[in-house]
Amino acid sequence: MTRVFAIANQKGGVAKTTTTITLAHAFALRQKPTLVIDFDPQGQSATALGINPEPGVFNCLVSPATPRQYWVRTCERELLSILPGDRSTATAQIVLNAENRPIDAIAVALKSLVQPYDFVFLDTAPSVGGIQERVIWMADYVIIPVATEYLSVDSLGKTLETLQQLVQRGWKGKLLGILPTFYDQITKESRNAMDYLKKEFSNQVLPPIHRATILRECAADGQTIWEKAPNSQAGQDYDSLVKIVGKVS
Repeated sequence: MTRVFAIANQKGGVAKTTTTITLAHAFALRQKPTLVIDFDPQGQSATALGINPEPGVFNCLVSPATPRQYWVRTCERELLSILPGDRSTATAQIVLNAENRPIDAIAVALKSLVQPYDFVFLDTAPSVGGIQERVIWMADYVIIPVATEYLSVDSLGKTLETLQQLVQRGWKGKLLGILPTFYDQITKESRNAMDYLKKEFSNQVLPPIHRATILRECAADGQTIWEKAPNSQAGQDYDSLVKIVGKVS
């Protein structure tokens, strides 16, 4: 059975892409066929996996002249594939809105594409406007990465409000959890942000991902933490998240 996870937050710079590709590669390494779909117009999931962004999402949603599977790339990792996106994804959002496509338009369009996979991870754009809501509608579970800083925590409420609005419209998915990222126990701001999350959301808060230079190096080198430094603090942090995600599947 395919399980679909959206990594979403209306604020950028909270480690959505890092979380997406790290989780995806983890399950591929566990011999689970896994697909990443990059709905962010920046196309960073492809870049982080060492391949070039392409208009795969746009062509699948707006101009399916060729079979959708044609746009899936393997990224040279066993059992890990990606449907890449690029700047044209923003155009896809304009088209979906202009044509007044229903909230389940993306889920319907990509249903056959995701069926061969055990896990599908959706990297979303850091804003609403039509495409993020339709992407979340496709998901069984949502993970909200939140940088442990004031502005990021402040944006969390807007993302949760979006989820609630989707529930009211009939969305059957659920929030898997809030993922604190860039956690640094040395700084007061980071500690205060973590305390706030735990106080306000208690059991919805996932184990934090600590601030780590190695994660930036991974992105620059087109590698995941499992290839570069699996035994690092960052590797241990994400391993804890992988175990949680695995249990709900």
